[in-house]
Amino acid sequence: MNEPVRFVYLLPELRDTGAGGKTVLKWPGGADPFSVARPLDENPVIGTAQIVPQAFSPEECARITEVGTAGSPVAGGVEKGYGGARVSDITWIEPDPPVHWIYHRIGALFASANRSYRFDLVGLAEPLQFARYGVDGHFEWHTDLGLRGTSNRKLSLSVQLSDPAAYDGGDFEFINMRARTDQRGIGTAVIFPSYLAHRVAPVTRGLRCSLVAWAYGPSLR
Repeated sequence: MNEPVRFVYLLPELRDTGAGGKTVLKWPGGADPFSVARPLDENPVIGTAQIVPQAFSPEECARITEVGTAGSPVAGGVEKGYGGARVSDITWIEPDPPVHWIYHRIGALFASANRSYRFDLVGLAEPLQFARYGVDGHFEWHTDLGLRGTSNRKLSLSVQLSDPAAYDGGDFEFINMRARTDQRGIGTAVIFPSYLAHRVAPVTRGLRCSLVAWAYGPSLR
């Protein structure tokens, strides 16, 4: 059990309108809002990313890349921001039987990572996204939480499909976190809360391919 946190001010439980339209504040059990200590369930990993080396083998990455390149690519878009914030092309990999194995592997990665994050997750509401970043391709700083339905994204996942020697630049980075070179390894999965700001730095040589997925759950938990 963590040590209780001493709050300098306890937020009201609810607000009622009293006589004369004045707001009346209430606290549970009549507590003194300026002298309260409560235990909190800490989670030190909630603001970090998890890196899983060799989540997919090089042969499996080649198979995924073959599936992705066989589809009809479209320009990668953004829900918030301007069009130039992302320069890449993407292909949606629908959950057809030949690729169920990819979905199962992604599902297992999400479930394993969530043992630490402890979000209330339900499933994938979007198909898997295969993304390609050529020279000058990039994705500026952003979060994966958007408007409407994408506000229910809880965890994000990106799998490195390209051999790190096949391109320069294109680092997957988090704001206010030290860059880690181990996440460039082929088949490496990076899993993180969707509210963490991240980017794909500009590619200066070659082609960077990745597989992206988002796990959804209730927005309030």
